[in-house]
Amino acid sequence: MRNPFIPSRSRICRLADTVLIFAVSAAGLSAAVVSLLLQVTR
Repeated sequence: MRNPFIPSRSRICRLADTVLIFAVSAAGLSAAVVSLLLQVTR
């Protein structure tokens, strides 16, 4: 049984991992900005 935490060498899988990492970090950054704006405007 293969370890799912070892990244595969497929180009599509590496591209999907990169897109997922950037999407998660962008979502966290936008959530932080929105919460900061909501606190400032009140």
